[in-house]
Amino acid sequence: MLPTVSDNIIIALDAMGGDFAPLSVIQGAGFFLDNLVDPAVKVFFHIYGDHKEISPLLSKYKKVSGNSEFTHCSDNVLASDKPSFALRHRKDSSMKAAIEVVKRGKASGVVSSGNTGALMAISRLVLGTLPNVYRPAIVSVCPTKAKSFALLDLGANVDCNADSLFQFALMGSIFARVALKVDNPEVALLNIGTEEVKGTDSVRGAFELLKNAPSVNFKGYIEASEFLEGNIDVIVADGFVGNVMLKTAEATASTFINLLKQEVFNSWAVKMLVGILLKSKLSKTLTRFNPKIRSGAMFLGLNGIVIKSHGNSDAVSFAHAIKFAVNAISENLNQRIISEVSHIE
Repeated sequence: MLPTVSDNIIIALDAMGGDFAPLSVIQGAGFFLDNLVDPAVKVFFHIYGDHKEISPLLSKYKKVSGNSEFTHCSDNVLASDKPSFALRHRKDSSMKAAIEVVKRGKASGVVSSGNTGALMAISRLVLGTLPNVYRPAIVSVCPTKAKSFALLDLGANVDCNADSLFQFALMGSIFARVALKVDNPEVALLNIGTEEVKGTDSVRGAFELLKNAPSVNFKGYIEASEFLEGNIDVIVADGFVGNVMLKTAEATASTFINLLKQEVFNSWAVKMLVGILLKSKLSKTLTRFNPKIRSGAMFLGLNGIVIKSHGNSDAVSFAHAIKFAVNAISENLNQRIISEVSHIE
């Protein structure tokens, strides 16, 4: 007899999504079980994929095999698939099967490194949105020099009206309480200036809604030049702006880190000096900005926990995405969003 949701946290894994799947998925599940799982929480996996590729891996990774159920799927969503194509033609895909098991209540959440657009489209069709939520948003945790903050939307909604931005702020605030452990998160709207008269009609409209909202600790506008200061817990934007902002920040951080490593470790003498004086501090700083431990992005507002891991996730990245899902489920994130949104409505 299989464990039930009440006995365990059950996570559905799309084993075929991502550049290094299915190896990264199975290894990631193993890394999670060995290094990241809370001893007080029992986590069980439902794994979906091609048995010809998955079965040899499960034979090798015994701990994952003993802590999971595997279901064969004859198809998988490709990175090149348009969302509409995936909806119409990938009906027996590992991605859709993993989402459907959440819909049926046989799993508490799903993790995939697959095609983002297809994952959102299938998830929205199968799961629907939470009550009174207009649109789901993609949210992730981003590092700064001082602390981390939540950023949304990261691409689910290119254009947003004021009501949607308001709901993103509300959901982002609840998310920050869970993911960042901040009791009263400070929320800001991303804009081209801090004056109230600046910005698009949607941004200015959201400002008017948020400044009178008792459930959101709204701090006004923030410019892109300020977000790395770490003074705000939640930054809200439409999906176009948020996605561009995130990718620009990630590319800048990656370039800086690579240049730093190149300059610092190119010389044996400098390497020795850094090893003596700065190794621990430098290592701590680089770890905070390591994308592998921030792999998961959540589709916030869906009627189920859906975590998107980077398409190029390795085992460590995928393991942290699983941890992201487990934390969201353990903290009853969706139930808290339902309660808050209902109260506002």
